[in-house]
Amino acid sequence: MSAQTVRTTARLDPTRFYRNPALGAQPQHDTEDQASSTVASLMSRPPVSITTLQNLGDAWQLMQQHDIAQLVVIAPPLQLVGMLTRTEVLKCLMVRNGQVSFVSGSAISALMQQPMVAVSESEDIRQTALLMLERDINALAVFDSRDQLSGVISRRDILGFLARARPLTLRA
Repeated sequence: MSAQTVRTTARLDPTRFYRNPALGAQPQHDTEDQASSTVASLMSRPPVSITTLQNLGDAWQLMQQHDIAQLVVIAPPLQLVGMLTRTEVLKCLMVRNGQVSFVSGSAISALMQQPMVAVSESEDIRQTALLMLERDINALAVFDSRDQLSGVISRRDILGFLARARPLTLRA
């Protein structure tokens, strides 16, 4: 099976999906530039995905090809079930005589993070960063207003934003 990107018609399995209820309200922005402080302005799109039928070699190749550290995992037919991280893939990596291989029997579905944690495109960056810290995760799925997968936001995306942001002004 070949590598693919997620179609926006991918469906959620509600038993494997977590959305923080505290993040359901409209975000409140305290900066002048609202567009630059939402998830939509930073997320990577389209999300790169892998199916539960593919192998770790495929996952590693996709991550290297797209320079990413996570893949959205889809169970056929287009059901979102989790997130596979580079860390989990590396735990199964073996190098023998200069050849890279993966531990056999390591299924993507057994290694992926679930439930899939997600935020909306309109979510505030600070709230998203707090959620990532609280749950100790490196990436979140991002959904649009129609509850369709539209991208992925990672710690790397948020750090890049913070590195380029203007200095904060502290108020007494």
